[in-house]
Amino acid sequence: MSRKCVFVVIAVLLMVAPASAQLIFDTQAFPVVARGAGLAGTQWVTDLTVYNPTDAEVTVGLHFSPANQDSMFNPTFPTRITLQAGETLMVEDVLLSTFGFDEDIKGSLTLICDPMFLPGNQEDAMILAVTRTYNTGGVEGTYGQTVPSLISSVNVGWTSSFITGARNDTAFRSNLGISGTSPMAAPRVYYRVTTADGAVAAEGSKQLRVASMNQWSFASLGIGVVDGPLTVELWLDPDDASEDPCADDFPVGFLAYVSKIDQMSGDAEYLTAAPLMPFLCMMEE
Repeated sequence: MSRKCVFVVIAVLLMVAPASAQLIFDTQAFPVVARGAGLAGTQWVTDLTVYNPTDAEVTVGLHFSPANQDSMFNPTFPTRITLQAGETLMVEDVLLSTFGFDEDIKGSLTLICDPMFLPGNQEDAMILAVTRTYNTGGVEGTYGQTVPSLISSVNVGWTSSFITGARNDTAFRSNLGISGTSPMAAPRVYYRVTTADGAVAAEGSKQLRVASMNQWSFASLGIGVVDGPLTVELWLDPDDASEDPCADDFPVGFLAYVSKIDQMSGDAEYLTAAPLMPFLCMMEE
């Protein structure tokens, strides 16, 4: 695997780490950020927090890929922020303040500080980042979900990914989100949702756009009111998978999540899809 990987799947995906771990690295990937109205009077925005753990200034390039459309990116990463050594920066309502979107929009977000793309950075430049997507529509305060960078949770077709703890009943509603991780491919991802006793509540597939994401309510997947917890299984179409992801500069893969929302308060919980077999390749320098 070479260091010339770009975009969401950049070489950072090749780190050995558990699927749930956050990594300090030169790239951070978030499958969903949002701004706009939701159901039941909810109003969603995303804040971004970035930390520079190194002893030198670091410039961070940001790329936003809108949902459900093919995405192109500029390898010079013209949208940038700069952090001093040890600085933690919070960017409130990042889609408005950084990208200028004042309408309803959602998509995926990539941060990078690799000196290959940002030559002023030191060779060991690294960052840690996290987002919070929350509902501002209530007078009681904000309700939301922290979304970590999921660089170690990519599924490249070796096995299934699973999300458990979803609900779709009178107390909670859930949404399924899937984000493609290749800048050159539009993969198809299959899903199966099962009830507490293992019965199939819904199954099908979703065709993604190039380097893009989308989100679907469980109701739109054909899931009615179901008592008890639900589990989602997802897998990549074998015809779309790379023959050897570890040797491919742009391995085809996906990230997935469930957003579970309290029907009364509008509070949201973020559930990450964990691959049964993580993408474990060591990166060559």
